[in-house]
Amino acid sequence: MTKILPGMIVLALLGLLVLQWKDWPPETSRSGVGEDSAVENGVAPETQPDPLARLTHPADRDSYASIVERPLFRPDRKPEPPPEEAPAAASAPGTDLALDTLDLTAVMMTPTSVSAWVKDPSQPKLRRLRLGDEIEGWSVREILEDRVLLERQDEEYALLLRDYSKAPPPPAAPMPIPRRPPRAPERAIPPVIDR
Repeated sequence: MTKILPGMIVLALLGLLVLQWKDWPPETSRSGVGEDSAVENGVAPETQPDPLARLTHPADRDSYASIVERPLFRPDRKPEPPPEEAPAAASAPGTDLALDTLDLTAVMMTPTSVSAWVKDPSQPKLRRLRLGDEIEGWSVREILEDRVLLERQDEEYALLLRDYSKAPPPPAAPMPIPRRPPRAPERAIPPVIDR
């Protein structure tokens, strides 16, 4: 009986679905739609106004000039000041130390694009560089198969791609010291009680 009951329930649900689909889709009501309703309203179907013609066009940007001049959500109602230029000390010649920490990890050259991936130890993700991108105040001038050439004013710097095939192999792991298996605990003999 327990095996038949789920089968009967499934059959009943399938029968219910068939009954619902029998009259699907329901007939659409024609009241208020079509030529008959247009004639009843006294308007010919060809002369009904186009609903898209009733839409208004957005205003020109010039009408929003007052909002730009006096922003609503700033307490002083003055426009945001332009961003300040980076201090000149950041572009001093002694900042090559930041580039020394960068590691060129990959170079990809396709017929349509050239890009390089650089790993910065202070960042969790690799950074993708293309021609003209800036990194640490330097501009990417050229991407070659084994290096990325950076320039700043009249200076040049090359990030070299490491060749791991010529690198010495890592030192072998030391041999593990064999350990003796732990001894099995000795079985304790229960004390004998004299009566």
